[in-house]
Amino acid sequence: MAGPGAPRSGTAVLLVGGVHGDEPASVEAVLELVRLVGQDRLAQDGVLVIPALNPDGLVAGSKNSAADVDLNRNFPARNFTTQHAPGYHPGPHPLSEPETAALAQVLELCEARAVITVHAPFACINFDGPALAWAEAVAAACGYPARADLGYPTPGSFGSWWGVDRGLPVLTIELPAGPYAEFAAAAEKALQASVAWAVGRTGPG
Repeated sequence: MAGPGAPRSGTAVLLVGGVHGDEPASVEAVLELVRLVGQDRLAQDGVLVIPALNPDGLVAGSKNSAADVDLNRNFPARNFTTQHAPGYHPGPHPLSEPETAALAQVLELCEARAVITVHAPFACINFDGPALAWAEAVAAACGYPARADLGYPTPGSFGSWWGVDRGLPVLTIELPAGPYAEFAAAAEKALQASVAWAVGRTGPG
């Protein structure tokens, strides 16, 4: 297992959508990237895609999982806490949920050098870890601003764990609210630029 900030030689980038089931545009954006670029090309470039981390929530139209856990509060970050605001239940302990446990296993098996997650509805390029230059490049490509935080605490989030604690680059593409068709062009630019940067560099940031 690589230590914090250590070079990683496996998959260039892991792309994850549908962490929250009430953000279906995040899944559409990832699937559209696969359609535009092609599965074979992504595989050749070392890109691993998980279109929907939270399929139960997606089917139900619910942010949380079938166990009513906010998956983006269930990662083993140093700031994980079981105290939470309504709707942000983090689960009984880090990686208690099958979805997050599976993602953690995939990350270690492929030794991802960079991770992109797709969320909504803040219309920005959020980043954690050594990813400022990456975020700025993607922001320039799509027109969304680069932001180091979203203005509220995110204990147990993926970015807190993988980016802050482990010192590895994480980019969160925050799409706007509403149907995907309303902002498809900007979303396509954001995803294509984020993947191109990660594939082209061994250490975004």
